[in-house]
Amino acid sequence: MVLTEPDRQAKDPFMQVGNGPDLDGAPWWWDAVCYQVDVGAFADVDGDGVGDLEGLRARLGYVELLGVDAVVLAGVAGGDPNSTELADLLAEARGAGLRVLLALDVDPARTDPGPVLRPWLDAGLDGFHLAPRNDPNDAVAAVLADYPDRVVIGSGTGNWHLLFGLDLAVAGFSAGPVQNAIDAVLGGEGPRPAWAMASRDTSRIRDHAALTPVRAMALVQLALPGAVCLRHGEELGLPGTERIRMPWEGDRSPFGFSTAQGDWPSIPDDWVEFTVEAQLEDPDSTLSLYRHALEIRSTHPAFVGESVEWFGAPEDCFAFRRTGSSLICALNTSAEPVPLPPGELLLSSRPVAGGALPPGTAAWLA
Repeated sequence: MVLTEPDRQAKDPFMQVGNGPDLDGAPWWWDAVCYQVDVGAFADVDGDGVGDLEGLRARLGYVELLGVDAVVLAGVAGGDPNSTELADLLAEARGAGLRVLLALDVDPARTDPGPVLRPWLDAGLDGFHLAPRNDPNDAVAAVLADYPDRVVIGSGTGNWHLLFGLDLAVAGFSAGPVQNAIDAVLGGEGPRPAWAMASRDTSRIRDHAALTPVRAMALVQLALPGAVCLRHGEELGLPGTERIRMPWEGDRSPFGFSTAQGDWPSIPDDWVEFTVEAQLEDPDSTLSLYRHALEIRSTHPAFVGESVEWFGAPEDCFAFRRTGSSLICALNTSAEPVPLPPGELLLSSRPVAGGALPPGTAAWLA
């Protein structure tokens, strides 16, 4: 039976409304997933207890396996752009198909940021993620104009390629505020959004059950038009605070982060189930969810469209479709299961059965 719009509204709690444009011929960064690595907390090769570029290079296979498009180096801006370690990292990243950006704090009172930016660009960096600053005179954009195909992720007013925003994190885990945040960002003028969720959870994660909102919001974030900024450890479900040392493998702290001896209070022993090794072997883990989501996002033809169309939905739920595509993202933040929108289920943050979207769950359909 073909449903008319009144019938659909009565029988399908998710009824489509709205419209919007679509764009083609986008640059590499348009929908890029950028993975920020705090180098000092990622992997330590020389055994001094502090992560290093060689440690990151040794773990690039994991970054490639994760399925991101670019690595953002944090904590190395005071280093040498002409160092052998950086050159080796850039060469290996290129071979893996990864772009490399630098997290950088440029003095907002500086009228000519060229002396700070150009040495890194000349070394082969693909761009920058700048600390919050206003650039009313577009001085940064003037420097980047001499370097085609490079990108700046900025915060504050400025002629950025991508605008970093924590709007989803600030909205919390409630469908109404999240929908309002999405509308505010996509409906505003200015640079293309770079969605981030790194500050969504600053408490210590103790078990997988506590990750329900994290997993659901990951699918919302990755379904939206725009770029995405992840922070290392986020894909493991670890807290989004700074200096989280990456737990790689084994059954005790520091879980392969370093060979240095000593106490590691920043890497609790109860993270044994959250190591990369443990999660790679678990198809239901948060890491496996991220890997699957990133693969679908990069290969499925439904992930197009520059705006979203909202459906009618039950209370504390929403569903949107990427305009001009078949992709639907549904979120249930209520306490009860609700019917899934029509379509083929591509992925869900928790298991779904019987055509119902469980509480605290997001799903992709096409």
